[in-house]
Amino acid sequence: MNILWISDGKKGHEKQVEILLNEVSKTENIIIKKEIVVINKFSQLFELVTYSVSLLLGGLFLNTGKFLKYDEDNIDIIIGAGSSIHLRMLLIKNYLSNKGNSIKVVSILTPSLYRRKFDIICSPTHDSEKLLVTKKVIFFEGCLAKVSTNELEENIGFIGIGGTNRHFVFDQDAIIMQIEFLIGLYQQKKWFLFTSRRTPNEMIDKIKNIALTNKNLIISDDNYDEIIEKASIKVVTQDSINMIYESLSTKGQTLLFNMKYIKINKIVNQINILLSNKRVGYFENEQIVDGLDKIKIISQNMHNDVFAEVEKVAYKLIQELRSKSI
Repeated sequence: MNILWISDGKKGHEKQVEILLNEVSKTENIIIKKEIVVINKFSQLFELVTYSVSLLLGGLFLNTGKFLKYDEDNIDIIIGAGSSIHLRMLLIKNYLSNKGNSIKVVSILTPSLYRRKFDIICSPTHDSEKLLVTKKVIFFEGCLAKVSTNELEENIGFIGIGGTNRHFVFDQDAIIMQIEFLIGLYQQKKWFLFTSRRTPNEMIDKIKNIALTNKNLIISDDNYDEIIEKASIKVVTQDSINMIYESLSTKGQTLLFNMKYIKINKIVNQINILLSNKRVGYFENEQIVDGLDKIKIISQNMHNDVFAEVEKVAYKLIQELRSKSI
């Protein structure tokens, strides 16, 4: 299979596509051509108009100039993740289909527009209501994460910090207090802490102050995959859905920091299901007297299997593509 991977360059999107393609390559002979496309709001609007007009004209393709480079690639599948590149994927399919090529377009994550025009959509279950009228959907829980059953190192811990978001109150002082409790409770461990692009600079400064007085806390930018696979305990903020499922796709404990939700929505519901099923543990604040709380850890069910959503999705995707004789 010749695969054209259209990427928006965003790390979270690229990671999920790469992990899925790696899984597919275990059983299929695939050749991947990756193209990073940066699309601003103006060009995205232009592509929306172009594609919409082409549909009104019965699929006649407009503005073929920039797509001539795909003529010699013998593309079978176009794949990508991210709302900014979905129209580009459909336009490339439209162009090549008008030249007699049989192309399948696979969206990783839920497209914002023209969902029925995608041949296959691989979507998280929390988006299922958006896809009720879409035929070929492969659902997965959380995100597509690398599966690891590597042995753990008891002296290593992982902390994942998100940031400002629409789902949970990001109370910096409350999270800092929980970090200090954690590293004080497990003083024999080296804790590797990873932030995200959403983490406020003020929060990063507070974490650096803790690291100045505690050598067991290491603020890290490197070796993310290695650390999350090795760490015997992983502790993540509830807003970081990808980090939570990346942790659950490895061995060891996964714990969630105590955070208040802003309002009930699909992400909060997803977290609540994990909590109620004891797929994750969590920090609980117990009030002793007014103004004084005690933190305690509620453990997960340690007999849970490692999440392997990407393996399920890869298998179903291969079956779908084979049935379409690609």
